[in-house]
Amino acid sequence: MSSFGSCCSDMQDAMTSPPEKLLRVEGNGILYLSVGYANTDQGVGWFDQAVLFCPFCGTALQSHAEILRRAGA
Repeated sequence: MSSFGSCCSDMQDAMTSPPEKLLRVEGNGILYLSVGYANTDQGVGWFDQAVLFCPFCGTALQSHAEILRRAGA
């Protein structure tokens, strides 16, 4: 599993700085970025996208194949 946040100091800060973390690693090891939300009758629904490249330095963080494998697809 990758150590997300080790590619640059900006990514490290984004992965560790509270209070509002938009980047998160799921239990299966996939890194996601929250890209939007919608209010629903059940509450707020978040739209997440798996991150392939660091949004700050462009380093490859995970591949489509890794994401599919980790997701059990």
